Amino acid sequence: MSYLTDSDTFKRDRPAMASTHTRDRSRTAKILIAGTGAVGKTSLVRVLKEGRPLDSAEAVLPYRRTPFLNLETIQAKELGASESQDTYLMVDVAGQLGLPIHALRDLGNIATRNIDLVLLVFSADNLQSLLELQNWIQTVKNSHAEGSTKPLRFVLLMNKCDLKREMDRGLVEALLKSEPKIEQYFEISCKTGAGLQELSSWLVLNVSI
Repeated sequence: MSYLTDSDTFKRDRPAMASTHTRDRSRTAKILIAGTGAVGKTSLVRVLKEGRPLDSAEAVLPYRRTPFLNLETIQAKELGASESQDTYLMVDVAGQLGLPIHALRDLGNIATRNIDLVLLVFSADNLQSLLELQNWIQTVKNSHAEGSTKPLRFVLLMNKCDLKREMDRGLVEALLKSEPKIEQYFEISCKTGAGLQELSSWLVLNVSI
């Protein structure tokens, strides 16, 4: 496992990557975004789709809770696969597992059936958001076991790395070592664009459709 922490600026004019798909028919990959509230899951989907970091006004908007589940599609072209017609379906669930009704518990067949990847997101300024990922991992595993035919794969993301907070590296390493299904770790910022180019490239090259 390699850890990518480069902070190259994320731009719309990022270099195009040759598509690994030669077929004409477009297909869809399903990606679940998991993690506690206020870590930037919805912002992550937005910046990946728009191909640019949040502007200064967007970056300071008050936190808006995802009430249940949001679905968003991102074209592979928007992530740099210039010749691909494929699509990523991003499943953004509420960040409060303790809600009376939660998509992962009550609509698990919809939220996790045949997912291709789970993005586990925590925030550089919130240690608790890292610690709570163990609960998220177990909840996803329980839901996924109900009928998905695809193997479970995780990528760990530390968002808001621009804040320069001293996150305990030992705790991050402990999570990476304890969960063998975590294939990659990125440090990103939806505000500055740090790490998003690397994440986009990894998704195109490693999430088969």
